Amino acid sequence: MRKTIQLLLTVGVEGEDEPTHDFPRRAIAAVRDALKVGRSRHPDLTITVLKAVEEREEGLPPRP
Repeated sequence: MRKTIQLLLTVGVEGEDEPTHDFPRRAIAAVRDALKVGRSRHPDLTITVLKAVEEREEGLPPRP
């Protein structure tokens, strides 16, 4: 029987970067890459990133 589940994850990414670099884009790419690497441990499952955006609340910095 084929089953599907959508999970809502909150992932914090922290690191050093140049002030002019697009850190959210770099962080999202890093999370996608980490998931791709981890898939090799579960080859019978298909893992797809459906949405990856920076979380921002008005007047507050992104959550860690």
